[in-house]
Parts: sequence; structure tokens; C-alpha cells
Amino acid sequence: MKKFTTLFLTAFVSIGLLVACAPAAVQTPTPEAAPQPTATTPTQATPAAAEPAQVEDGFQRGLTVVGAAETSAIAPARQTALIGHFKNVMTHNGLFRVYHGDLSPIPDVVSEWHAISDTLFEFTIREGIQFHNGDIMTAYDVAASLEYVRTHPEQRALHASVAGWEVVDEMTIRIDSGEPNAVLFNDLAHQANFLMPRSLIDSGHDFMTNPVGSGPFVFEEWRHGDFLHFNAFENYFDEDRFPRIGYVHWRIVPEGSSRTIALETGEVDYVIDVAFPDIPRLEANPDITVQQTPGATFSYFLLNNARPQFESVYVRRAIDMALDREAMLIASLDGFGVPVYTTVPPIFPGVSHEGTRSFDPDGAAALLAEHGVDPASIGFEMLAFDETQRRRAEVAQANLADIGIPTTITMVDFATWLPLTTGDEFEASFANNTPNTLVVFMRNLMTIESIDVQNRARINNPELSGLINQALTTVDTYARNAILYEATRVANEYSGFIGTNMNIVFRAFNSNLRAPELAANGFMYMNMMYWVD
Repeated sequence: MKKFTTLFLTAFVSIGLLVACAPAAVQTPTPEAAPQPTATTPTQATPAAAEPAQVEDGFQRGLTVVGAAETSAIAPARQTALIGHFKNVMTHNGLFRVYHGDLSPIPDVVSEWHAISDTLFEFTIREGIQFHNGDIMTAYDVAASLEYVRTHPEQRALHASVAGWEVVDEMTIRIDSGEPNAVLFNDLAHQANFLMPRSLIDSGHDFMTNPVGSGPFVFEEWRHGDFLHFNAFENYFDEDRFPRIGYVHWRIVPEGSSRTIALETGEVDYVIDVAFPDIPRLEANPDITVQQTPGATFSYFLLNNARPQFESVYVRRAIDMALDREAMLIASLDGFGVPVYTTVPPIFPGVSHEGTRSFDPDGAAALLAEHGVDPASIGFEMLAFDETQRRRAEVAQANLADIGIPTTITMVDFATWLPLTTGDEFEASFANNTPNTLVVFMRNLMTIESIDVQNRARINNPELSGLINQALTTVDTYARNAILYEATRVANEYSGFIGTNMNIVFRAFNSNLRAPELAANGFMYMNMMYWVD
């Protein structure tokens, strides 16, 4: 385990160094051809170099995908979950997109851009981009999409870097960040700021039932709890990224072994949420490819700081000390990952380990006794929305019982979990977050401004918020990392929520399929997949 952890953290450091070099708002985004293979490049059991299969009418046969969870929404700007992002990158484009190699923002619909000042940037839109409804994209569509985001509070934090904009001409828009901003381009690559036709926005179109964008696939149907269906967009603008898969049929199967069997029998072609106990079996199957890459997903134990039992920092620290991360990792992910003790993903530069605590149940009990807290008075309900979280919760339940804290576990589906944890009625839950940068992670999950949005822990710490906001306006990388170091130290000591582990991204699929772009954040660009049989 120690050897595995060392190798895994080395790969994480590589991701962190790459992401730290991602462009700030006043630097030029990395060109598409510039990134080279790194430790984040996914491994694949079969050779990637192979001739694509023959196509008919420009498209190959379709692809049947299966995942464990169902998104709560398929419209951009209406949800913040990774499973929803997977759908949005299929159907929509942004000014920028996330490069799979190092998670940096690179131009998508932008043909060129330049900085007018430290806070004002001018973007030229590529000519001839067609939306799925037939409209041709202009700068007016960009402006309307940015305005649309402002009407939906669930994406407020991811639009905060955009202070204003001005349409210069039909294909040119200027965006003002208001003050120097280190994450403007990262935000413009996020689905919250994806682009939609102005004509549909103005007419009050229901994007929740029919998400119209300009992406490589067109949304066709969603049967809740069963499947979603997307067809390739025959007028997609980007020739280099034109889809070769004719359609994507996305099934929802919560039970892990059922997903594995469906792949083995050929019922599905591609598994997103691979059941960890089944990985050795899948790797031994010559008809199946198991793809993996060190992940950027941070799993944590979410405590609602607004609830009376979690108001005391000493209670939160005691819970932190009571949790056995190693046991959680083995129970939930069969050991595929790394336990963490920080309150932020440790893969990024600028992370301090000061103020963290190790597994120490005796110390946890002593801390509660020292501050006159009866463990029985802390009892609470833990939420979980998938089987890995449930197993993690069962370990936590046993750990907390050892120091006298009673708990219950409640399973909810993901669509229920999202609004439930955005409010302040829940007590505790297991959760995941997949950031591209440290400062974005901390802004979204820890600032006072993000309470009721993504700050589900309802952390209300003015000192911490002040440091994070200072880092957001510090464009110089080294100066920003120094501020973040202090911010992460404060976050560790405050223990608003409790980090548990980092993940490995696994995908399993038919060995005749090629999937060349798997990112550390879990993004898989399905328009780049193709068959070789």
C-alpha cells in the first residue's frame, strides 16, 4: 500500500504542476497542439494506433454507455455535478474548453483573443458555427448566454469572474473581469457559461427539456431513471473534432456488478462507473479494455456547519480524528486511490498540510471530553448517493460509534441529493468535487459568497473567505500560491469538512473501441471515440 501510495502521489504531483501552469487571465491559453503526454495521460490495454472502421454517411455505428448516477439536469447553468457536465460537453460549446491532458482552458469557439488591459479581454468568434436549431452563432448569442447564467443562482460562483461584457460587432465580444482575475478563462470553459442561441433564450425556450447548443451531439430523448439518447450533429463546426460515433445511448444502472455483466455480454460498449471489485476480472478479459488515469476527484465528508452539533470547531476536529481513511478507501474503492487528510485536494501547488490531524480515536474522545461535549449529543444522519459512499459511510459509522457518536445512514438518489444538500436542513453527507484549480475549488466550496450555491458545508469564516478572494485577484502564480498556502492552513484548522481520499479514474469498454481523450477530471470526449472493427 505504501509503495502504491507513493507512485500515485507522484502522478498527482505531476497533475498539480501542470494545472498550476494553466493560463491565468492575462496569459495566452495553451495552443491545442502544444501539450505533450504526461503522467496524466490515461493508460489503455490495447494499442491506440489503429485504423478507424469504415463509416457510412460520415458516421460509424453508435455507442451504448452506462453509468451509475442520473444527472439532475441536462441544461447548462442548471446544475454543478460532474455527471451533468458529461452531458453538457456533448451538446454544447464554450468560449473555451478543458484540455484533457492538463485540465487547462484552451480556445473552443474562439478563433483569436487579446488582452486590452488586466481586466478587459476581446474575443473573436469563429465564423460559421451552427447551433442545433440552425441559427449561426454570433457575439450576440454569447452575450445572451452570459446573461442567462445570471438568472440561475446555482451557477453564481462560476460566473463571478465575469463582471460585464460588451458586443463590439457581430463576431466580437469584450468581457470585463472587473478586477484582475486568475480564473476567468477556467470559468469560461465551465458548462455554466456554455453557449445557447439568443433566439431561443429570448423566446423563453425550455432548455431543461431540450438543451439546444452547438456541440458534437444533439439531444434526442431522456427517459428518467432509464436512459438518455444523443445523435451526432452532422453540421458540427470543428473538423478536427467531428464525431465519428453515430449516436450515444446513455443508460443508467446504479448497481455495479450489473454494469460489469452488461459490458461482458455486449449489452453495452462503455462503462463510466467501473465497479472496483470487478477490475481484475475485466483486465483479464481480452475483449475488454480497462483505461485509467490518476484522478482529480476529491472525496470528502460534508458537515453542515449551520447545524448545532457542528458549530464547534472542536467537534469537527474530533470527527476528523475519528475517521479511518485507510479503512474507508479499502471498503469503498478496494484501495484504488489515496487517503487524504487535508480539506483541499493535495495535488495542487499551494496546499499546506499544517493543521491536519491523523487517525486518532483516543485523541478524538479526549478532545470532546476536554471541551465538555457529550458524544451522544452529536448524533446525526449521514447521506450517501451511491454504493461507494454507502460503504464509506458504514466505516465512518463504526468509527464514530467507537467514540460514542451515534449516526444513521440514509441513501438518496443523486437528483434528490443535489437540492437537499444545497439547503441547510441536512446534517452530514459524503460528497465529491472535481476541480481544475485549487483556487476555484476553494472559491466554490469555502467562501461565504458561495453559501446556498456550492458551499454545502455552509462554511462561514471571514478570514478564510478573505484569503481566497485575495488569491482570486492575484494573477502572479507564485504570489497566489503563497496566499493559498495560508488559506489552506486556515481551512485545515477550521475543518469545515473532512477530506477522505483522491480517486483514480477508471473506464472499461469494448476492446474494438478507441477512447483517446480521458481527463483527470473524468471528462471523456465522446466525439473523439471511434471503432476499429
